[in-house]
Amino acid sequence: MSIPVSPAERQPRGDHNRRLSLGMEPDAFAAAAGITVDELRGYELTSPDHRYNPEVARRSGETLDRLEAHPPDTQRVEN
Repeated sequence: MSIPVSPAERQPRGDHNRRLSLGMEPDAFAAAAGITVDELRGYELTSPDHRYNPEVARRSGETLDRLEAHPPDTQRVEN
C-alpha cells in the first residue's frame, strides 16, 4: 500500500505515468475514478507551476492506489 498523498501535493504528470503503466485508456480510468475524461486530461496535463482541481486529484490518486493493488487485465508486465 502506498503512503497517502494530500490532493494538494499530487504530481499530475506522475499520476499520468501511473495510469499508463496500468494500460488504461483515459475513458476507462475516468469512469473508474468517477470523473470526466476532460477532467482527467486537464489534471494529467497540468504543468508543475499551475493549479489543478484537488477533487480530481484525490479521485485519481485513490483510483490509482486501488488499481495498483489489484491490477486490471489491461496491465501487462514484461520481464
